[in-house]
Amino acid sequence: MMREQFNLRQLLSLGTVIALTPALRLFPSQSARVAGRAGWLTPLLALPLLVGWAWAAARFAGLLRSGEQFPALVLRLGGRRLGRPALAVLTLWCLVYAAFVLRSGADRLAGTVYPGASPLLFSQVMGLVALAASLTEPRTLVRMGRMLLPLLLVPAAILVYALLSCDTDNLWPVGPADLWPLLRASPAPLDILAGAGTALLFFAGGLRDRERLFPALSIWAAALCLFLALLTAAVTGRFGAALTAQLVRPFFVLVRTLVFFRTVERVEALVVMLWVFPDFLMTALFLWCGQFGLRLLCGYQPDTRPRPLLDPGEGRFLAWAFGAAATVAALFLAPEPAALERWSTALIPAMNLGFVFVFLPLLYIVGRKERTA
Repeated sequence: MMREQFNLRQLLSLGTVIALTPALRLFPSQSARVAGRAGWLTPLLALPLLVGWAWAAARFAGLLRSGEQFPALVLRLGGRRLGRPALAVLTLWCLVYAAFVLRSGADRLAGTVYPGASPLLFSQVMGLVALAASLTEPRTLVRMGRMLLPLLLVPAAILVYALLSCDTDNLWPVGPADLWPLLRASPAPLDILAGAGTALLFFAGGLRDRERLFPALSIWAAALCLFLALLTAAVTGRFGAALTAQLVRPFFVLVRTLVFFRTVERVEALVVMLWVFPDFLMTALFLWCGQFGLRLLCGYQPDTRPRPLLDPGEGRFLAWAFGAAATVAALFLAPEPAALERWSTALIPAMNLGFVFVFLPLLYIVGRKERTA
């Protein structure tokens, strides 16, 4: 059983950190591609849906018993017939997502810091480090996210400077004709924020103040929607919608074009940190949940107490096998840039939205029927 080890502020800090990577790398270009100059309004339009998601997520987390792990909840809600298949779906999703984060994170690192280098080595090293972190207590990962939260000061300062120097003609006018493109672009912020927030439910069994989860998630979603809106306005206002839609790493390009106090300031290293550390935490989070689910599927009752990394007790050898499988999968997942872009913009968002808005609600309904039967 997981002891109550951390509070909502610490957990939501972790969610903020892991949402940074897709927010900084993907969202401005995606929104401009679909909604043009009005793309910066997309997060604000998606906010009511995110509040609805926060309510549903809080209801789902309310089913956790004291100290219960998320994979154990999935197994219990599915009952005798659907519990193990549902847990297998969760475990497979964690495996694919961890492999994708390893692959895409290594590609960003190789493309921005070590141009021309193979991303394979980076994905393998990050996979091993994240696996070691996933075998610790969840409290360690949650508090690590809290420690990294000050990194947000970097994009905040950049956004303020960029907004002061952007061309507002690139953002206006916005009229009724933009409503349909904005609706079409709304799945992107849902994927980024609801995906990151739902991943936090993996650790919800360790919360001290779970009863305040709905208002806390709502405020968190509103704050990050505002951040996404300002981020997109800064990038689109500087480059225009047409160019923003073509950029692969829009925030990184924005940083490289800014001039602070009449001199060029090299802050790319700090921006790379905003990618590397969130990728590490996200990989460790999915490896933790996936290996826990795998051990449950194999009949073990995992213990979350701190143990030596090589301790085989409670099926911990399966944890190493799961981490190795994710690391190897990263070698073969999307070997070409075009394939990686398709995974980033289509396949992974579709998987996230399906998990959050189809799989979990169906599991919740099945669990309620099992309890009332």
